[in-house]
Amino acid sequence: MSIQKGQQVEFKSDGPITREQLKNYALASGDSNPIHLDEEVAKRVGLPGIIAHGMLIAAKVAERAKDFVSAEAQLQGFELVKFQSRFKAMTLLGDTPSYGGVVKDFNDQELVLDLQAKNQRGEVTTQGTARFKK
Repeated sequence: MSIQKGQQVEFKSDGPITREQLKNYALASGDSNPIHLDEEVAKRVGLPGIIAHGMLIAAKVAERAKDFVSAEAQLQGFELVKFQSRFKAMTLLGDTPSYGGVVKDFNDQELVLDLQAKNQRGEVTTQGTARFKK
């Protein structure tokens, strides 16, 4: 595959956010804040319901970047060296985010991707920039 600046990174989803995912992420990360696990607590603090951990969604954005580089672009020797994310909105339990974006820059030594997580309503919940170097 030939890579060009401005090229689209197709949006893909790995399914809805589940309670099991959130429980597993809470255990792995040590973030057991009840707004990610308990509907009553989340609503009591003014949220619409359980929300996903922001870093879980950011990790899925980074995973989409790595998948694009290895499986779709089939770039050899490129390693993720920097990833930045910014949270724009909440991802709710049951939402079905998709992850994709655009090639911001590319040459034989570096690739930069601007990516997003969008929910099923098309709202951007997380933005990320992934920088790969050879």
